[in-house]
Amino acid sequence: MFLGADLTQWTIRLALLCLWLTLAARLAPGILPIGVQGTRWIWTIGGVLFLAHIASGMHFYHHWSHQHAYDETARQTGEMIGIAWGGGIYFNHLMAVLWVADLLWMWGNPAGYRSRSPWIDLLLFGFFLFIAINGTIVFKEGPIRWVSLVLLLLLILLACLGRLTQKPDQEPPPLLP
Repeated sequence: MFLGADLTQWTIRLALLCLWLTLAARLAPGILPIGVQGTRWIWTIGGVLFLAHIASGMHFYHHWSHQHAYDETARQTGEMIGIAWGGGIYFNHLMAVLWVADLLWMWGNPAGYRSRSPWIDLLLFGFFLFIAINGTIVFKEGPIRWVSLVLLLLLILLACLGRLTQKPDQEPPPLLP
């Protein structure tokens, strides 16, 4: 199980780091100059790592039983907030579907992707951050909680710096290229 635990933990940690880097690069392009192609690849690698995390968890922890995953999510949620509800697993599934759909759109129709409504980015990344905050700050303890909190605060700082360095007549950049 040691390999399974490490693989499951590190795939999600790296996927969330890719999420953080993507957001940071887009919110403050002059401060964290990864570039459009770099951002696309980081976002893509993050999506693949997120899928690997789900597959690893299902394999090593739940033996490919969705019911077991649901029950374990309910147990953990019950311990944390007093309500044994396993429906949170569906939010993870939704995140996976949205990430894959976003990648397919980004690579399949780059022009349409760049011209999409900023509301799509806001809703997508708002949802992803909600999941990430719950998964690393609310439901975890120890170093991962504190590292995640620092990264969240840095992301907020980068967003503020990105706005401050933006020229008055310049449109804010989309969250993704």
